[in-house]
Amino acid sequence: MRFLSRLRSKDDESTPEVGTTRKYSGLGIFSPTVDAVEPNPTRELRRLAELEAIFVRSKRLESLEDVPYVVNQIRDGNIVLLDISRLNDGKEQTHLELKRIIERIRGETRSYQADIALVNDSCIIVAPSFVRL
Repeated sequence: MRFLSRLRSKDDESTPEVGTTRKYSGLGIFSPTVDAVEPNPTRELRRLAELEAIFVRSKRLESLEDVPYVVNQIRDGNIVLLDISRLNDGKEQTHLELKRIIERIRGETRSYQADIALVNDSCIIVAPSFVRL
């Protein structure tokens, strides 16, 4: 019988070196898809330097004509806060227009893997893929 985990014996005192990958052998379909890698400080510093040029933009959402602005901001790596209070007034027609605008934004930012989230009843946030919502 094969065990999923192996107890470390006293004569097996070797520890993996920092910066090396750990291999998970013998787990079959339960093995992780990506090898675990120790954090690399220089890579983390590069990622932090990239984050210096991120801006938070705000825009009042009026119509479908505002969609290219949102898409351009996401492509540039910025976070966009959209004020939807005018379109979220409870009327059927403006509600359908709001759904159409959100679906258009979702469709055009799909290639950038942007996330869209409702903050409250009058605000939506659209963020690039590296921002965790």
